[in-house]
Amino acid sequence: MVQLQLLPVGALLMFAIEFYHTLAHFMILSGMRMLPRKDLIRIRYYFLVDTLSVIASTCLTGRFIWLTCLQVIQHLFYFFTWEQSYMAKRIVDWSSLDWFKPGGNKGAKESRVLSQMDSFLGTLFDMVVHMCMMYALASEYLNVTGVLVAVLIAQAALYVVVFNPKFAWSHPNSMPAWVQRRLGTLALQYD
Repeated sequence: MVQLQLLPVGALLMFAIEFYHTLAHFMILSGMRMLPRKDLIRIRYYFLVDTLSVIASTCLTGRFIWLTCLQVIQHLFYFFTWEQSYMAKRIVDWSSLDWFKPGGNKGAKESRVLSQMDSFLGTLFDMVVHMCMMYALASEYLNVTGVLVAVLIAQAALYVVVFNPKFAWSHPNSMPAWVQRRLGTLALQYD
């Protein structure tokens, strides 16, 4: 059956997408690569893409349904309250390069993790969900070669998007001048 033969290909692509999301969340958690707030606001639909990948992975494997439900609730909340709710503004502020702007954060930047433990734990939860999906996909459909191919696909996508010098993704300590000019103020005050 053609349908059954396509499942491993779909699982390989979903593994690559889940790995991409895992790495992207790790970069936000560690502060390795981030976007200016004004650019982060524009990618609201990433929250839908992120949660749709988890839903697709769960549909393929039938595993971690309860975890998927929690992640979907979390992401739909942020999607529908984007730039409106206090919590959505906090996560956007915390995830942006503007968080590190001198004077933009009034002391909270010394410990980014401790200053917004809820944002840190929410992003960590999301990263763990994607890792669980990777585990479920790999254990059910992929061999070592399939995993390696998926990792290479994810790495290529990461370099095309997150490490592309034409995009504003940057490290807080090494932002090009044009990215620095895109920094603004945070939505909330953190005194």
